[in-house]
Amino acid sequence: MERPVRVYIVDDDYFVRHATASLLIKDERTDVLGTADSPTQALSDLKKGGASPDVILLDLEYRQTGESGLDAIRPLKEVCPAAKVLIFSMSRGDDLILTAMRAGADGYIWKNDAAEGLGSAVVRAYEGRFVVTESVARLIFGKVHGLLGDRRAEILPEGKRYQNLTHRVEQVMRLFCIDGLSASEIADALHISENTVRGHIKVGYEIVGATSRHEAFQKLIARADE
Repeated sequence: MERPVRVYIVDDDYFVRHATASLLIKDERTDVLGTADSPTQALSDLKKGGASPDVILLDLEYRQTGESGLDAIRPLKEVCPAAKVLIFSMSRGDDLILTAMRAGADGYIWKNDAAEGLGSAVVRAYEGRFVVTESVARLIFGKVHGLLGDRRAEILPEGKRYQNLTHRVEQVMRLFCIDGLSASEIADALHISENTVRGHIKVGYEIVGATSRHEAFQKLIARADE
């Protein structure tokens, strides 16, 4: 590539938004043009002009404003017609994914298995491939006839697992680092004590080699791009 792929991130979770930006800034193939906490803010920002993003990384759910990322796909493409819109979300379901495709999404990456790394997904979407992770591909297998046009689908293999993570520790780490839940919220969701949750987080940090939630998030989604 002659220059890094310019990325604009739209996500209402402050931690995820900035950790994702930090991860992509460190990747020589990508450059973060800006971030927004809602589609409304993104549209306002991008309408001001200046450099246009090559790829817009878009979450689907916005708890603070009640907006839908699905409804934002077409408006974002109208403002930035050359940009690819890559969905990066915890939401999944075959109907949801197919609806996103019909709305013009150029890929669908489930946050829980960011595959070979977000940088790879961004670059491949920019190159014109429809990028999905394996879990997403399994949901829509045989259902995308006519939705890809002349694009080639690219299935990114699921990333490496940390072999020493037990199912429960990995579950807690993903809820804490990727979903952004607090220790008390995780305790309520899993029906375990908050002290147990904090213990799992401590063990998870040791296994992935992290000292903070920000660093653990990067470890969990970077995968083969490390």
